[in-house]
Amino acid sequence: MLLIFTVVILIAAAIILFVRRQTRPPLLEDQTPRYLDGENLRSLFAPDEEELRAQEREEQKLLEAQDAEERDKEHQKKLASFEEFRQTWRESPDRANTIELLFRASQAESGETYAATVDEILHKRTETLSDEDLAQLIESHFWLLPQSERTPGVTFTINRELAALRGGSSVRSEEADRKS
Repeated sequence: MLLIFTVVILIAAAIILFVRRQTRPPLLEDQTPRYLDGENLRSLFAPDEEELRAQEREEQKLLEAQDAEERDKEHQKKLASFEEFRQTWRESPDRANTIELLFRASQAESGETYAATVDEILHKRTETLSDEDLAQLIESHFWLLPQSERTPGVTFTINRELAALRGGSSVRSEEADRKS
């Protein structure tokens, strides 16, 4: 009887072990890896702070380059518009067009362009503007230029022209004295 009882217990234990093995998941999965093509994988070593700062600087440089390119395109458009209006002014240099030309020259944000425009206005002006009015217009529009464009050379040129307009003969006589 003891022998039968032992055999029954051994058979029951074998059945329990067999059922447990069948229902338990295997230790190693036999499936293929989910991300074999490299999708959503992270690098073995995470980037350190210096690499993150370098990447941020590169992105900043790219953004600055894009901004500079956009500003350059906008500046080219302003200059093209200014040159078109300058041609219009050359055809009819009246009071309103002269004021508008000075304004557009100051909006072109170029000191050299402004100085050249003032020189052209002074050489081709009509009698619709008095010397004092023209001097005030030139000076007021000069201050609309950006600070970086009001260079010493441009400022000297404009001040010399203003002095010639306001002083008239005194400046011209000084220039004649220097030549002799």
